[in-house]
Amino acid sequence: MLHLPIPNVIERIQSETGLSNDEIRAKIKKKLAEMDGLVSEEGAAYIVASELGVHLFKEQSSGSEPAKIGTILSGMMSVDVVGKVQRIFAAKSFTTKDGRKSKVGSFILADDTGSIRVVLWDRKADVLEKMKSDMIVKVKESYAKLNNLNKTELNVGNKGSLILEPKGISIEISNKAYIKKISDVAVDESVALRGAVVQIFAPKLYPVCPKCGKKVVVAPEGAVCSEHKIVSPQQAMLLSMVLDDNSDTIRAVAFRDTAEKLAGLSIRDVQEILAKDGPVILQERAEDFLLGRVIEISGRTKQNLAREQMEFMISDVNLNPDPIQIAKDMLKGS
Repeated sequence: MLHLPIPNVIERIQSETGLSNDEIRAKIKKKLAEMDGLVSEEGAAYIVASELGVHLFKEQSSGSEPAKIGTILSGMMSVDVVGKVQRIFAAKSFTTKDGRKSKVGSFILADDTGSIRVVLWDRKADVLEKMKSDMIVKVKESYAKLNNLNKTELNVGNKGSLILEPKGISIEISNKAYIKKISDVAVDESVALRGAVVQIFAPKLYPVCPKCGKKVVVAPEGAVCSEHKIVSPQQAMLLSMVLDDNSDTIRAVAFRDTAEKLAGLSIRDVQEILAKDGPVILQERAEDFLLGRVIEISGRTKQNLAREQMEFMISDVNLNPDPIQIAKDMLKGS
């Protein structure tokens, strides 16, 4: 059964009609009242889309062009799609209930309409070892389903296959194409956000393995990496901030090069300021550079169990978004 969550229905209607979020939600509410409990809110949203001439459910036909990620719905079969790898999750082995050895891995694929998790099973998961960030990948004959977090994902089963760096294909991804409101973002979702930085926490340094970049544990015998054992650690930066886009706020966290870019400070700068002036001056330096600034960030949301709130893990940042595009988006959403 094909399924499209209400926020995605509203996004599709917005993109094809130019109506604002509030206008569309008002139409859905009115349709619910007209139907007097005969349909769900989701059903009412589908009806509104149809009445406005927005076709939500378009199956991909054999031999057609690859689907755009933003059009993929749970329940679709034989899906071909092309995008850029945004994040890779290494394969993990496990034993099934019937005692069979298996493994599963995944990666996040994005195009100019959005991003989606692609899940690989058994031998197909071996290809993850050959993948790199920003690599172009073509997925063939996959199927879409809802995962445990009620998010649509692609699964590459027995019929499916992958082509790494297909010839003759180039992809440019712009954050502007799939920027979301913070209030519409769900856990475990790869998106881009735009907003003003309203709070900054002082940059922090932490030790990492020089070989794999993973955080190390400092023990009596030295710095211990889970993969490379005793190592001579390097320093990496962490920066946390709060982003506000007028719909809601979210705590966002950046690491390493992205954190340095956001703070406007290098690791050496941070070390020197901490040694000479201390953490208060360090925070002031970061605030002078970033506080109140309108930025665009891309990455993935996750649930912080300790804080009992959703956080945004930043993978890339645009410190100088196009003001003309911002104005157009504001007019479109007003």
